[in-house]
Amino acid sequence: MPSVHAIALALFVLSTWFCTSDAAADPKREQQDYGGPEKGTTVGDVAVWPPRVVLFPLWLVSEYVLRKPIGALVVVAEREQWSQTVIDFFTFGERRQFQIYPSALFDFGLKPSVGFNASWKYFLADPNTIRLHFGTWGPDWIAVRAVDSYEIGKHESLFVDANFWRRKDNPFYGMGPSAGTKRFRYQSQTAEASLGYQNQYWRESTLEVRSGFRHLEFGNGTCCDDPSIQTGVAEGEVAPPPGLGQGYNAAFSRVAATFDTRKPKPQEGSGIRLAAHGEGVFAPDGAQRRAWINYGGSVGAALDMTGTERVIAVNVNAELNDPLQGTTPFTDQISLGGDNLMRGYLRNRLIDRSSLVASLRYTWPVWVYLDGVIQTDVGNVFGAHFDGFDPGLLRLSSGIGVRSNGERDSAFELLVAAGTDPFDSGFHVSSFRLVVGSHHGF
Repeated sequence: MPSVHAIALALFVLSTWFCTSDAAADPKREQQDYGGPEKGTTVGDVAVWPPRVVLFPLWLVSEYVLRKPIGALVVVAEREQWSQTVIDFFTFGERRQFQIYPSALFDFGLKPSVGFNASWKYFLADPNTIRLHFGTWGPDWIAVRAVDSYEIGKHESLFVDANFWRRKDNPFYGMGPSAGTKRFRYQSQTAEASLGYQNQYWRESTLEVRSGFRHLEFGNGTCCDDPSIQTGVAEGEVAPPPGLGQGYNAAFSRVAATFDTRKPKPQEGSGIRLAAHGEGVFAPDGAQRRAWINYGGSVGAALDMTGTERVIAVNVNAELNDPLQGTTPFTDQISLGGDNLMRGYLRNRLIDRSSLVASLRYTWPVWVYLDGVIQTDVGNVFGAHFDGFDPGLLRLSSGIGVRSNGERDSAFELLVAAGTDPFDSGFHVSSFRLVVGSHHGF
C-alpha cells in the first residue's frame, strides 16, 4: 500500500508540472466579446449624479434619523409589547370606553403646546361619543375643541363641534405669491360652534354638511421677539392686510364631498380620489357688512406598488376665495403652509385669493402604528381666480417624516421639511420646518 501511495503522489506532481508548463508556454488568449456593454462612463452614469446629490440629504435623514433609530426602537417595542401596555394604561372603564392621552406639539417657529386628547364612547347612549382636545402654553396660547357625535346609521352620524383658539404667535409675511421672508406676528381669538352631518357612504368616500357661528377678534400683542403687523405697517415694512383689526361675528355653512375608490386600511391602497368643498360666510356686524365664499377641489390618484401599503400618489389642488360684499379678511383668504399643502412653510406663510398646488407623495409602513411619508409640492398663491399666475412664481416644498396611522384623536407626527423662494427669484431654500408631537387630531 505505501508503494501505491507513492506512485499516486508522483503522478499528481508530474501532471501538475506539465499543466503549468503548457500554460506558461501557450500565448495569452484574447478576451472574448460576449456582447456586453462597453466599459467607460456613459451619459446615464453622468445624469444619475445630480439627483443623487440633491436627494442625498433626504436619504441621510431617512436612513440615520428615521429608519435605523425607529427600526431599533420598533424591535424593542414589539418584543416588550409597548403598544398594548400604553393603550391599557390610558384606557379605563368596564367597557374600555374612556381614553385619555397626553399631547405635546413642537412646531418650531411657533409656540409649543402641551395638553391632552380624550374620548368617551357610549356617553349617555351607546351610539354617542365625545372627543376632547386641550392644549396650552400659558394664557396667551389656548386651544380647546370638543366634538359630540351620535351615530344614526352604520356609517352616518350627527355631530356638534365647538372650538376656541387664542394665540399671539400667529405669523404673517405679507400677501401674494412673492411675500417676503421677514416675519411679523398678530394676536387673535376665535370661537366657533357648528352642527353637522357626516356620511361615509362608500369605501373612503364621504359627505359632510355643517352650519354654525364664528367669532373673531384681534389684539395688538406679539411674541417671540418679532414685530407685530401693526408695527410693520406703521414703519412701512409691510402693507396692511385686508381686515386687520376688524373682528366679526358671522354665520357660516359648509359642504364637503369626496369620492374615493380606495378601501379602508389595511386593504390595498390603489385608487382615485375626487374632492370638492364650499363654504359661505355672512358677517353682518362690525364696521361694514361682509360676506364671502371659499371653494375648491382636488383630483388625485394612488398606486399601491406592492399591495402592502407602499403607495405613491399624485394630487392637484385648487382653492379660491370670492368676496360677495365688502372684503374678505386676510385670516379667511386662501393660505398655504402649516398643516395644509406646502408643509415646508409655517402656517400663513402664503396668503391670497387663490392657490394652485401639485403634489407627489410616497408612504410606506414603518411599524404597525407608523407610516413613513415623503412629500413634494409645487405651487403658490395667486390673485382672484388665479390672476397673475406664472410658472416662474411657483415654489417648491418638500419634506420627510413619520406619522401615526391609527386613531386621529392621538395622531403623532415627526416632520422635517423645507420650502423655497419662487423659481424666478433664485429658487433658494428660504424656509425650514421641524414638527414633533401630537396634533389636535379629530
